[in-house]
Amino acid sequence: MKTHYYGQTRRPKANSFTKEEFLETVFGGHVGQFKLMALQYLSTSFLILLILPCVFSKVYWRLSSLPAIFGQDTVLTCHLDEIFTHPKDCTVRQWSGGPERRGLVYNGYSSDSNKYEEYTNMGSFEFSLIIKHLTESDIDVNYTCSCGFNTSTKNLSLDANSFHYPPAGINHTFSIEHDLLGVLLTFRKVFPVPNCSLYLGDSLITTKVPVTHKSNGLVYSVRYNASYTLKEKDCNKLPELKCTFNHVAEAVIFKGHETYHCLVNKITIVVASAVVFYIVITVFVCILKHKECYQSKRKRSMKKETNDSRETDHFITFKK
Repeated sequence: MKTHYYGQTRRPKANSFTKEEFLETVFGGHVGQFKLMALQYLSTSFLILLILPCVFSKVYWRLSSLPAIFGQDTVLTCHLDEIFTHPKDCTVRQWSGGPERRGLVYNGYSSDSNKYEEYTNMGSFEFSLIIKHLTESDIDVNYTCSCGFNTSTKNLSLDANSFHYPPAGINHTFSIEHDLLGVLLTFRKVFPVPNCSLYLGDSLITTKVPVTHKSNGLVYSVRYNASYTLKEKDCNKLPELKCTFNHVAEAVIFKGHETYHCLVNKITIVVASAVVFYIVITVFVCILKHKECYQSKRKRSMKKETNDSRETDHFITFKK
């Protein structure tokens, strides 16, 4: 006989379903798929939590020694302004990267004291990496500054407004043949490519001497070659090349040592030479004439003395 219960609902006991039976009841035959989705969700959440500090990090670094000159020390500065953190409060304060992609400075300790050094003003919101004796291998590589989980990674890229490679392997020649001035200037290495102007004395001849250049590592090999027909106004003026690097370095000046002797000056020199030659010849002729006159007079005097001597001898003989 069936028993009916009125006024209440019969419920199963709390432990009548296991976890597997519950999942099987809710998801039917898709329990395995549910577990896979849950695992993917947890993995994605973990990655987001791991990446978020990097994506939204307010730490950044920049090149602070401008211009950066090859062969000299260069400074990269990490700024913590937006996280209001002093360097001393960073749980980890680090610089990494460079050509070897490794740790460079860790909490003030350098991996290579001959190459890298940290500068820190503990009362500020920044700390710096000093790269000693900047070379081409230090350029076009990534550098990372870190303060705890806040990091900033950036490529130190060559920029004509921020970097300067002083001219090396310099060779310059000025030549004057007749009325043609030839100019040749070469740099084995330089950066950026300078703009060179040609002067004669204080007179500007051209603001852009023709230039060709090719890559030499990260920098350039440069050749300037120009010719200029000299005019009367260019007389006795020394040629000069003035090469500028925008605002990254001071101008470099190359001077010639030969001047153009104008036609007027040449005629003056020729006339003066002719006059001098005429005077010399005239003096020489006068000297010869004087000598000839002197010798002629002396001959006449000697002849007269001889005749007088003969007359005296004849007179004495007659008297006897």
